[in-house]
Amino acid sequence: MRDKDIDLVIQHPLFGNDLVPSVLRSINRPIHYLGSKLRIVNKIRESVDNLDPSYGPVCDLFAGSGTVSQALSQNRDVIAVDIQEYSRVLCSALLRPAKYDSSSVDEFVSGILSSEHHRVSSWAFEPLCDYENECLDIAATGNLEPLCDFLENGPFIAFQHGTCHTPDSRLITAMEKVQARLVEVRLTESPSTLVTRYFGGIYFAYSQACQLDTLLEAVARLRPEQRDTFLAAVLSTASEIVNTIGKQFAQPLRPRSRTGVPKANLLELVSRDRSSNVLDLYTNWLKRYLAIPRTERAHEVIRADYQEAFKSLKDRVRIVYADPPYTRDHYSRYYHVLETICLRDNPRISTVRINGRDIMSRGIYRVDRYQSPFCIHSKAPKAFTTLFAGVRSLGVPLVLSYSPYEKGNKSRPRLMTIKQIKELARAYFRSVEVQRAGRIAHSKLTSSDKTFGISYDSEVLFVCRG
Repeated sequence: MRDKDIDLVIQHPLFGNDLVPSVLRSINRPIHYLGSKLRIVNKIRESVDNLDPSYGPVCDLFAGSGTVSQALSQNRDVIAVDIQEYSRVLCSALLRPAKYDSSSVDEFVSGILSSEHHRVSSWAFEPLCDYENECLDIAATGNLEPLCDFLENGPFIAFQHGTCHTPDSRLITAMEKVQARLVEVRLTESPSTLVTRYFGGIYFAYSQACQLDTLLEAVARLRPEQRDTFLAAVLSTASEIVNTIGKQFAQPLRPRSRTGVPKANLLELVSRDRSSNVLDLYTNWLKRYLAIPRTERAHEVIRADYQEAFKSLKDRVRIVYADPPYTRDHYSRYYHVLETICLRDNPRISTVRINGRDIMSRGIYRVDRYQSPFCIHSKAPKAFTTLFAGVRSLGVPLVLSYSPYEKGNKSRPRLMTIKQIKELARAYFRSVEVQRAGRIAHSKLTSSDKTFGISYDSEVLFVCRG
């Protein structure tokens, strides 16, 4: 699985701008993603085509947000593989968009607003929506304390599990009212209110979370062949409105400085995203997905661990492209909200013990959140060995993306060096060539005071011939 990177050049969330080569304008960038390959996709395609000039089927082994899969799909059949469900949904929407009359999108969305689910869930969470707005109004007068407390203790799931320790009696009262209403309408643990219960108040405004839940409820009622496209538009919308620094889901906003003082620009940071209109953005995203040209190519999307995927790829692909994780960061924590949106499964949330009390993890992380062996120092060498052995067993060449180990500067350290990876690859391939992918820069999607720097010339391609 590749993870998030804010593109420093491409501004438009889907098509880019005039600074982007025209060949890239048809490539979707559906979510903010670490390690985005959008800027080097031409180099990747060139390397893949040189290794396999027959334009045979290709496997994108860590497909992530699907950018490379869609680029390769222009002249090849693609098998996109990733262990995460959100990736399967995005790749499915990009490679096999649903058949749906785009002129009916407005009608579909307007029907959501008049749905019984929207009426009931909006009523159930009204006390928290109102209290959130009250905190914003008070902050506008210069008193940021209620807003700080709301952001630090706002997730309703913490209240449901008895780990909300707010001193603000008004917030507790609002949550008690919501709980009573949820009991009345029998939605206390329903998937229909999952986004609002888990992520409302922390990643999204409560009103926005309610609308996301209403969208998900409508999507669940669609025909199976339509759901992935409509669900992908929900993921893109959530990625666009999330109220964090850098549009990621790893860490919610910290409303206070290290000394405990409310941040001076807090109201601006909070209001920026929480005022976004969810249904308008969703309408635009859905129309964009539906505008993707459909083809008759035999694309396939598989949710599986890379090791398991090898078992089903024999004699089915002519080449493999792989972009495994680079750093110690467990990338799934940047996308756990999107994963939960897709699964709608009421996950258990990890906790930490602080001052003798159990507190839910700030990011509301799933206990079962996937942790890649490529991100664990002791497991990374074996993970690469397994990758090389698996591709070699297919009898096809490999193009591998990687970012060099950069010791001594502020960039995130890589777990393995280029030399180490090359030595492992040579045990399975007769020829291993390292090529520069070009001068690019990876943004870390963090606030400026926590960034690990911008790394240029940070991408290489291992071109491995059997």
